[in-house]
Formats: sequence, structure tokens, C-alpha cells
Amino acid sequence: MGKWSTTGNLHHLGPGTTLVTGPAANWLIVRDGEAYTLVDCGYPDDRELVDASIAAAGATGLPEAVVVTHAHADHIGTLGRFADAGVPIHCAAAEVPNMTGTSREQIGPRGSLPRALRSWRWAKWCVHAIRAGGLRDVTVAASALTPFDTDVEVLDLPGAMRPVATTGHTSGHTSFLIGDTGVVAAGDAVITGHMTSPVLGAPQMLPAPYHHDPVRAEDTALRLLSGADFGVLAPGHGGPLPVPAGTRLVLH
Repeated sequence: MGKWSTTGNLHHLGPGTTLVTGPAANWLIVRDGEAYTLVDCGYPDDRELVDASIAAAGATGLPEAVVVTHAHADHIGTLGRFADAGVPIHCAAAEVPNMTGTSREQIGPRGSLPRALRSWRWAKWCVHAIRAGGLRDVTVAASALTPFDTDVEVLDLPGAMRPVATTGHTSGHTSFLIGDTGVVAAGDAVITGHMTSPVLGAPQMLPAPYHHDPVRAEDTALRLLSGADFGVLAPGHGGPLPVPAGTRLVLH
């Protein structure tokens, strides 16, 4: 990815729905009038970009809530400052252990550095992750969390998001269908690009080492695409992608 800009990295996908492609991970701003929900929030050092993107999307002040797809550092890196400000943090109940740090379903230095020695793509990702604050503690106190059951119909938040359980990447990974926009915030269940991937602009999965349960993650990704009741994929990595019926998952 080239230099980040509010012009080149904001993608307006539907009424009030903006996907922001960060330097290595994405987040969404979902507005309803003057209120908005933030879906994920980048690496720790993406704070200035998150703020700039919120302003560029036409939102002001703090979000009504932050909704989390999963508790990896590149998706909850700036969450602490929202929690400190009293913003409700919504996540699946099954993801709470990852949010609070009692569980850690994320690849660490021991798993990534050996791969970086064999692959320049992995090396590039490792360098960026470290520089972006990926090794910092991003856990959140349980008292700051508002867990939901993924069987809930709709979250009563700007965007009227419907949770969709997409487990495998983590135990509580959740995607969100955004109102009637036809957009799904897919997190890392299905992506369209990543520093470690030679493929860009096609629905795909992260490499197996990123997933807590690779077999389940693949099954989830296939089911998400095959049963798609959405028209646009807003992934956690890579740009947005129209998803017509019959779209196939690229398996590396």
C-alpha cells in the first residue's frame, strides 16, 4: 500500500457506511444521522488515521459504540482510549477471553519470525506489525465490555448491525450485516488482500497460522460466501469487493 490518505483510503459503500483501508488492517465508520458506530479500530499506532477517517467520513465526537469483529491487535489497537472515555465496547460473548487477555488466540513472535526468515512477504508484515505497535498490550477490562450472543437479531446501534457468527479465526469472531445496505463487515473471516498474500482483490483467507482453528475457519469462509445474503464484502484486510452469487473463495 502507498501513502495513506483520506481520499484514497475511504470507500463509501452505502448510506452512511464507510470502509477505511488502513496501512495493514481496516475499520468501518457506520453513521446514522450525527451518531455513528465504529467497527474495529486498527493497530495501536493507527490512532491519528482513525481520527482523520472519522472526520473525513462526516462524523464528529466519540462513537455511540465500538463493535469488535475479534480481539487481535490490528483490530482493537486503539480501543483503550474509547473504553477510557466510557464508549460501550460490543463483542461476542465467546470473544471476551481474548479481549481481556485470559486467552490469546493470536500468532505471536515465535510463530511469525521463523516464517519471516523464509518469506519476504512475512518479513514485511512482521516489520509493519511491530512498528505499528502490534506487540503492545491491547487488552480491555471486562467491565468495559458489552458482550452479545450471536443469536441476537440486531444490535441497537447506529447501522442496525446483525451479528453473524464466523468462528475459526478466533473462538468468538463475528461478522456484521449492516442494516439494509447489503454490506457485510467480514473482519478476518474472508479478506481480499494481505501483506503475506500474492493475491489482491479476490476473496481469500489469511494463511493458516493466523487462525486459531484453520479447519473451522475455512468452513466458515466457504459458508459465508456460499450463503451470502449481502452484495458487498467489507473485509478486515484489502479493499471492498462486490460479491455476486457464485463467488468462489481463493484457497492458497
